Amino acid sequence: MKKPKVPSTSKPDLSAKAAPAATPGTALRLDGGKDGPRLSAAQQRFNRLLAKIDKLEGQVTEIKTLADAFRPLYQSTLEPLREAHRALMRRMALALDERLQRKSVTPTQKRNGLEILCALCETLAAFGDEAMAVLHDQRSARTLRQKEEDQAAMMRSMMEQALGAPLDMPAQDDSLDPLEAVMRAGRERLHEAMQAEEAQREAAQVKRKKKKPTPAQLKAGQQQEDADTVLRQVYRQLASALHPDRERDPDEQQRKTALMSEANAAYARQDLVALLHLQLRIAQADMQDMLQQPEERIAAMSLLLKQQSAELENELFARQRHLQDEFDLAFYQAPTAALLRRQLEQEAKDLKGELAFMEADIALVQDDAGFKRWLKEQARMSRNADYF
Repeated sequence: MKKPKVPSTSKPDLSAKAAPAATPGTALRLDGGKDGPRLSAAQQRFNRLLAKIDKLEGQVTEIKTLADAFRPLYQSTLEPLREAHRALMRRMALALDERLQRKSVTPTQKRNGLEILCALCETLAAFGDEAMAVLHDQRSARTLRQKEEDQAAMMRSMMEQALGAPLDMPAQDDSLDPLEAVMRAGRERLHEAMQAEEAQREAAQVKRKKKKPTPAQLKAGQQQEDADTVLRQVYRQLASALHPDRERDPDEQQRKTALMSEANAAYARQDLVALLHLQLRIAQADMQDMLQQPEERIAAMSLLLKQQSAELENELFARQRHLQDEFDLAFYQAPTAALLRRQLEQEAKDLKGELAFMEADIALVQDDAGFKRWLKEQARMSRNADYF
């Protein structure tokens, strides 16, 4: 089958390689120049951390750009095919229901056919098809509500075993989904358990604080205190220079208000790179100032950069996993524009193939001899699925 073509008007063009833009980290990189002093070990580490942050921020931006570019394309390409698939499932359910009412159908055929019919109706009911929900309850030995209660009971048993305590379930409410009620009670019980663990940790910390800290703990505590002090100092210097209330010129006041908002946001997220870059932008500091920073201050800033890079690594990992889940990629597949295009083409091809198969299946169900062959094929496929 020929691969479906994606309209060029909707296809995001991410293949062009733009010239890399200057980044905050590039502007802040310590460089003594050709004839300048050789960088110290602390300064070199500072530069390495800046480069790492630049790379991570670029990767985070790339993931966001991919998701934003391909999300509407996936939606516009695949959703019509999924709607067509659900329409064919509905046609199949109605055709199968009509076939099973005939006197020529054997008890075995009716039993097997009803199992398939109810599965189709249950799937469609999950998409909000109320007519299929009614048909399911008319043909099934157990209603959808009873099946939901069975699933909820199983989930409750599993959660109680995992938590080691019974769930405190609210009074039965027919308007509430049974499984959702169990999940809600489980979340509340888990929250209580986490609060109890947190209280135990706090009590243990209080107990440890009474003991004399080790030299390593004292050093780490001092380094963190120095880092926090540096961050506050940089922020306060910016706040002093950018305070809009001290500016009489309306245009300049507006500019400083915008810059002050940037500084506030950067300080809130502990973003030293953004704060230092702001200092360069308003000429509150230059590279000579950066080069002449004491070693202790460079080390404190490096600790902040290390923490910032760790947060970026966590964000990148979370965004990659979310994108993989959203676009049905394997966990080991690194998201790229080319991969997402191939995945979209393959999903569209698979859905179109499934539509053709369902059209053929509906025709078989409506034919006496074809219906028997179709049931046998469904049974064979079910056995193979159970085997694998």
